[in-house]
Amino acid sequence: MKRTIKKLTLILVAILSGLNLSAQTYRSFTTDKVPFNSTGVYYTLPKTELIFKVKVEKIQESKGIFADYAYLIGAKNIIINDAVKYSIKDIEISSRPIGDNENIYFLSNTSNLKINKTPEGALLSIGEVAEKTQEKEHSHHLKQEKTISMSTNFETNPIYEQKLLAQGKLDNIPNLTPEKAIKQIEELREKQLDVLSGSVDGTYMNNSIEYMYKQLDKMIDGYVSLFVGEKNTEILEYTFTITPDKPLIVEEDLLQGIFKFSEEEGVLSLNHKSQAPIVAVKIHSLNTTKEYEKIEEQKKKDDKLQKLIAKKGVGLYYRIPEMVELSIDFDGKRFFKTTHLSQFGVVSYMMDSPNKITFKRQTGALKSVE
Repeated sequence: MKRTIKKLTLILVAILSGLNLSAQTYRSFTTDKVPFNSTGVYYTLPKTELIFKVKVEKIQESKGIFADYAYLIGAKNIIINDAVKYSIKDIEISSRPIGDNENIYFLSNTSNLKINKTPEGALLSIGEVAEKTQEKEHSHHLKQEKTISMSTNFETNPIYEQKLLAQGKLDNIPNLTPEKAIKQIEELREKQLDVLSGSVDGTYMNNSIEYMYKQLDKMIDGYVSLFVGEKNTEILEYTFTITPDKPLIVEEDLLQGIFKFSEEEGVLSLNHKSQAPIVAVKIHSLNTTKEYEKIEEQKKKDDKLQKLIAKKGVGLYYRIPEMVELSIDFDGKRFFKTTHLSQFGVVSYMMDSPNKITFKRQTGALKSVE
C-alpha cells in the first residue's frame, strides 16, 4: 500500500509540475504570500458547527392548600410536597457551516470570472454556473433555531386560591375553608345533574349543554385540586452549539461536553457551579480521509512542488471532509447521527484553475469541475 501511495504521489507531482501555470486565470495564495497589487477576493474554508436541540420535560407538582383535609372527599394519590422533576425527552443533532479563521486565502482573479461565496465567506462556485448553484445550495441552508417554551410558565409555589380564581375555576368566596370548598363541589355536581336533566331554565342547543357541563366540570376540578394538589407538565427547548477541533490522533474518540443536567435542576450551562452530570457527545472518526492525508503529507515533503506553490500559488484550496459518528448516551437513552466534519478532514488544493467549478455548501468539498 505504501509503495502504491508513493508511486501515485510521484506521478501526481510530475503532472502538476509540468502544467503551464502562466496560462491560468486565477490563483490562490496563503495570506502571507499575497502578490503585491493583486486584484481578487479573500475566501475561507468552512468548518462544521454541531447543533444540539434539546427537549426537556418539566413536571411540577404542587401541594393543595387543603391537603390535610383530603380525607373529607375520599381523595387518593394526594400530592403531599411541592416538587419539580426534569427529564430529557429528545436531542436532535444537526450541523451548519461556519467560517474557519485559520484557513483564509486570497484568490487572484485576472479574467474576472464570476465568483460566488457563501455568507460565511467560503467559495460556493466559480464561473458561469455560479448563479444557478448559489440558488440551489441556499435552499438547503439551515435556519436558525430558536429556544421555545411550548406551555405557559407558572409559579414554583402557586397560591391555589388566587390562581384558580384567575382561571375561572373558583367562585370568589371570602375566607374559603375546607367545608366551604366541599359544599361548592356538591352544589356544582347538582348543577351538572340539572343540566343533564334539562331542568335548567331556558332552552339550549345540545352543544350549549355540553359546554355548560364541561365548564362546571372544570370548576369542580379546581376545588378538588385544593385538596389533592396539582401536576403541571411543560416541554422546554434548548439549543446548544459546539465547534470541535480536530484531535492530534483522529482515530481516538473525542468526548466533548455540551451542557449539565440533573432531574432536580434541569439543563445548566457547562460553566455552572452545579455538580450536575455533564451531557457529552462522543465523536468517532470513520477514517474516510486517511489515504488523502497520506498523499498531502507526501506533497508537503516535495521541495520542488512547495517552491513552485510558494512562487506561483495554486488554483484553489478546498476541504475533503471527514465522516464521523456522533453519539450521546445519557440516563439509559442514546442519540445518534452520522455526518461530515469539515475540520476533521484534509485541506487539499488544485494546481490548475477550471473555468467552471462548484463546491458543496455544507462542507466545502468539491461538487463538480468542468
